[in-house]
Amino acid sequence: MSIWHFFIRHGWDALVLSGMITNFVVGYILYVMKKSQIISIVIAVFAIGVLYSLPKVIVSDKDKKIDRKPTEQQVEAVTTESSHNQSLSAEQASVIKNLTNQYKNSTDKEKKIIFADSLAGIYRKAMIFDSVAVYRELIVGLEPSEKNLLSAADACYDAFFFVTDAGKVEIYGEKARGYYQKVLDRNPKQLNAKAKMAVTYANSASPMQAIAMLREVIAEDPKNEQALFNLGLLSIRSGQYDKAVERFKEVLKNNPVNLQAKLYLGISYAELGDKASARQFLEEAKSGTDDVMILNAADEYLKELEAAK
Repeated sequence: MSIWHFFIRHGWDALVLSGMITNFVVGYILYVMKKSQIISIVIAVFAIGVLYSLPKVIVSDKDKKIDRKPTEQQVEAVTTESSHNQSLSAEQASVIKNLTNQYKNSTDKEKKIIFADSLAGIYRKAMIFDSVAVYRELIVGLEPSEKNLLSAADACYDAFFFVTDAGKVEIYGEKARGYYQKVLDRNPKQLNAKAKMAVTYANSASPMQAIAMLREVIAEDPKNEQALFNLGLLSIRSGQYDKAVERFKEVLKNNPVNLQAKLYLGISYAELGDKASARQFLEEAKSGTDDVMILNAADEYLKELEAAK
């Protein structure tokens, strides 16, 4: 059984449908650490956003040029499938049906873009990321601007992390890379796009490609928060907690209010046996938010530190 399906069986999709964007890396790291008392709480704690996540399954290292753009005929199928299989409210389903009809019946490009954008927004609010990707890709087909390409890339990136079908995971990972590459071809200074693109390689057969790309971003922009954070996560994942500490401290040097960096720094110090520093940053992460999920997670890790005395 994959780690992803382990989480699904323990209520992961219920969390996703409740509107929380969960950080897969926390669950993965703690699963590997076998901290059974923490897993059930910490895997459900963070509304961090996928840019700080790692893939949930192995992605092919073959950088295939996939051109599986959605067609107009897919619109009805997407709406029907999502309405039946996801937790859309009655109001959302009604709005989607109305907007879908307007999209299909319109012959005006600008109006179709507006309808597709609205549909993507509703599906994103409902955390149905593959449907978001469909409409973002349709918008690119109508108007392939850099902004729209980046939006499509980000939508496929989100779907890459949250779809549960292994085949779709690979497809969306490849699509994300393809769109990010098109963005970079137009604007090589889009370093955040490059940092996200790098993460799609992190669990591939060539993980060093992810490291190399992130280091390229850092070389050009030493303060790039996404790249520094992702390098920190990769260091934790490989058990190099000393390097993780360096990365997260650098993130906090540039952005002292990054609560996720504080928490991961606390975890890294805990794994290095530096309990005093671990407590400091876990407490700081707690003090910076009123989010119950984050507070509970920090408290649970602090309890583990106390129990280890």
